[in-house]
Amino acid sequence: MKNPANVAAVAITLAVLAACAPEVKEDPAVDAMRAAAESESQMLSAVSAWFEAWDSGNTDNLAEIALADYQRTAPDQSVDSLDEMRVFIAQVHAAYPDYRLTNDAAAAGPDGAFVQWTVTGTDTGSEDSTGKSLKITGFSRYTFVDGKIASELVVFDTGSVLAQLASEEMPHMAE
Repeated sequence: MKNPANVAAVAITLAVLAACAPEVKEDPAVDAMRAAAESESQMLSAVSAWFEAWDSGNTDNLAEIALADYQRTAPDQSVDSLDEMRVFIAQVHAAYPDYRLTNDAAAAGPDGAFVQWTVTGTDTGSEDSTGKSLKITGFSRYTFVDGKIASELVVFDTGSVLAQLASEEMPHMAE
């Protein structure tokens, strides 16, 4: 049987030690690192949802992840609003009905997110379809404002696309 005096002594010792323990203060640098990690995670989540919209062609939820005045700068099509982007995505899916976009690698930092991607598709839906397939790799840089995608800079080799499709213009650019 345990000695009640020993149990009481241990309890008093633990109470005294707890009372004497220094107050633990959170380091501001740790708080900043946690906030940055959370922000980077949110950016990557938004980019993932953006890719899903591109890949599926379903643009219904873009307003949840991008600003209405979203800006895209790219060799094939620049846009000045989210509404223009919705139209562009529909044009791409119409020209390449089997369009697929994959996120090959992504990283986020304090200034935004970067993604290396691959697109595949077959030009079977444009007016002057070539019936040829394409596979291109490119990069996108995303900037964010208030947690939403504000802009995207797209880089890829248009010459490679035109050569693969044996075309003088991008099929998804036909008006």
